[in-house]
Amino acid sequence: MNKFFNLVKKQYFELLTFVAIIIFIIIKLHDIHTPYFWDELGVYVPAAFQMKDTGHISLLPGSIDPLFSRGHPLLFTFCNALVFKVFGDTVTIGHLFALFLAIITLIFFFILAKKIFGKRVALVATILLSTQPIFFALSAQLLPEMMLTFLTLGGIYGIVKKKPVVYAIFSSLAMLTKESAIVIPATLLTMLFIESIYLKDLFSLKRLWQFLFGAFPLFVFTIFLIIQKIQNGWFLFPEHIGYIHWGIGQLLRGAWRIFQDIFISQGRWMIGIAFLFGTGICFFYRQLISESKRKVFYIFFLFIIIAAIFADVNYYLTRYLLYVIPFVVLGGTYFVIFIIEKVFTSQKVIQWLAIIFFTSSGLELAHKNMSVSPDTCDMSYKLVVNVSKQAINWAEQNWPHDTLEANFPIYQGLEDPRNGYLKGNSIPFSANFQKLTKHGLLFFLWEEGNIPIGSSLKYHIIKTFDDGYAHVAAVEYESP
Repeated sequence: MNKFFNLVKKQYFELLTFVAIIIFIIIKLHDIHTPYFWDELGVYVPAAFQMKDTGHISLLPGSIDPLFSRGHPLLFTFCNALVFKVFGDTVTIGHLFALFLAIITLIFFFILAKKIFGKRVALVATILLSTQPIFFALSAQLLPEMMLTFLTLGGIYGIVKKKPVVYAIFSSLAMLTKESAIVIPATLLTMLFIESIYLKDLFSLKRLWQFLFGAFPLFVFTIFLIIQKIQNGWFLFPEHIGYIHWGIGQLLRGAWRIFQDIFISQGRWMIGIAFLFGTGICFFYRQLISESKRKVFYIFFLFIIIAAIFADVNYYLTRYLLYVIPFVVLGGTYFVIFIIEKVFTSQKVIQWLAIIFFTSSGLELAHKNMSVSPDTCDMSYKLVVNVSKQAINWAEQNWPHDTLEANFPIYQGLEDPRNGYLKGNSIPFSANFQKLTKHGLLFFLWEEGNIPIGSSLKYHIIKTFDDGYAHVAAVEYESP
């Protein structure tokens, strides 16, 4: 018995982290049956289905329709298709895989945080990361951002601890998951450049080798691009090239929005401000924080800045910044606990203040923001899923044999029962008014007058499905 209590005392923080992750899993199991939504419904899940159905489960870009791959590297889709092939292609299996990625990300985050800042910081930061609305929402959706976050943790850890092999492996796999991972080697190469200027050894042989090793993930990605050019005829998806922008006004507006998403929104303002203050102290009051910890803050800050710049010049959704959030949480957590320990000497006071602070920061767990278009960065996405499912179930009962005019995301729900919306077989549909149909099932985000019908068509509304934000109208077209 004494051995047991000694073990519990010795592994106290690990045990509390384990309990916290178990609670997280129990809460998230409620969401694994939720039908697929938006980009997982329209891009990533169909891509995995196509790989699995055709038997071409591969990392090669030519293995699936470019409209599904969108020119992205295919490591996530490859893993997703393997899971579908081995365990089945149901919504539950798909979202269990997504939850698995979230769980290993939390475990990996705790392990790395413990090595960098110690057990206490690791425990609190892990709990806080699990309650971030963006992390909480994406932990049960089949999107590549969670896998990217997991791999980014390893890549940045390799930079922090100067473990080149760890850096090379994780960063290369991240590059094969999504292009935005380019900010990981960009962080290391920028850091090496600044360091070489300071030490005046930019052209030394040792520095050259460091630059070449830092660029290794870029070489891996270049090989993918060359294969993509051979198989698809282009390096990057042409539609995505059009999203890149350089206008000053647009960049400034984007920068402000990105700043808010990283440091302020979804209740992150407390931990975000703590991170920024901690970084400022590292730059201007260096004597207060040890050199090793300052270097960690410098790397985190540089990574976040480069990630923000990359997001600003590209097409941007809030979820794309998930891989940045763990570093804000970890740095902010360390700084708050550091300040509390400096001000208070009692361990009980420190613990209670930390609990109060981080509980306040995590109160946005069920955050819903319906003032922006449907996204996956908080739990409001379930409202859109529910209203779409209600409409499709009603149509399945009332128009089971009709061809329905439908727009996205409704037609994806009608097309494949594996997407989680249909109880029976798929329902034929027409998109973009390619066929004349008697009935339509149309999703829209605004008032009824803006139902996407088409100015030349007359119709009357039979039924509407509404959650106060997203709407679906069941309509009947009148004969001309």
